Amino acid sequence: MLYIEIKDKTELLTLKEMKKNHPLIHMQTRARALLLSYEGKQVKLIALMCDCCRQSVALWLKNWCLYGVCGLYDEKREGRPRLLTLAQEMDAVSKILASPRSLKKVIHEIKDNWGVILSRSTLKRLCKRGRLAWKRVRKSLRGKRDEAKFRAAYENLQSLTQQADKGEINLVYYDESGFTLVPCVPYAWQPLNENIEIPSSSSKRLNVLGFMGRNCEFESFVVEGSVTSDLVVACFDAFAKTIKKKTLVVIDNASIHTSNIFLENIEKWEEMGLIVMNIPPYSPELNKIEILWRKIKYEWLEFSSYNSFADLKENLYYILYLSKYWK
Repeated sequence: MLYIEIKDKTELLTLKEMKKNHPLIHMQTRARALLLSYEGKQVKLIALMCDCCRQSVALWLKNWCLYGVCGLYDEKREGRPRLLTLAQEMDAVSKILASPRSLKKVIHEIKDNWGVILSRSTLKRLCKRGRLAWKRVRKSLRGKRDEAKFRAAYENLQSLTQQADKGEINLVYYDESGFTLVPCVPYAWQPLNENIEIPSSSSKRLNVLGFMGRNCEFESFVVEGSVTSDLVVACFDAFAKTIKKKTLVVIDNASIHTSNIFLENIEKWEEMGLIVMNIPPYSPELNKIEILWRKIKYEWLEFSSYNSFADLKENLYYILYLSKYWK
């Protein structure tokens, strides 16, 4: 059997939904395999893409042709009974979400409430079935922002984005970011029982002041030491001379962006076609240049950049030099 045919749109939608949202990973894999076969992929390629054997894929295709969606489910068979009922498993996932850092605490709660002793590995499998993943928790100031102002700014930016895509205006994101020999520690693949160690030490600070356009155009200014309002004004003056049509610059509410020195120049920039647009406080996701800083710090800077300040400067300047080819 080379491929399957799906004539009923309902079956096609069912497979797509199973691939995306089914609580069992192996059912997601089977639905994906059938969709790949429907697209004309051969069994050998499907097995490679789904990380399974060809015999399994062939069996799924055969069962689909014979029994439809029902053929994807395993028949009941003997084996170890579930320690928890389906309702208890859902309750256990809720307990994990209530205490996301300590599985040991959840294990004790399950034992006290239901008299069932679970191992950590069993509870981890339950987490995976509940579509939970162990990953880094992120710091956020989202709770401090005004949601009404955030929503209004978001909708306004969506409208401006459409105008920029049509070529009516330029939409640019501005921000500053600092780089020192204290590294941002990223995730990385490492050998078992070994750790990648990144040098860390105090150093001078390299500050990058950047303007990033919608099409990845990037203009940057690098300084050693602190960033002042006078310096930001000078960068805006230089950037304003390069624009060729009405340009809106998205900027946050840092003190150097709301100082009297900065505000005094806004009218001058507007006459040059550059309009400053402040986003609401605690809304960094509205300023897309934040993504660029994260990419540089966590992905693009080599570990060797932290060997010395000269290495840091060289690698950072090289990344900024390549920005001319991002378009």
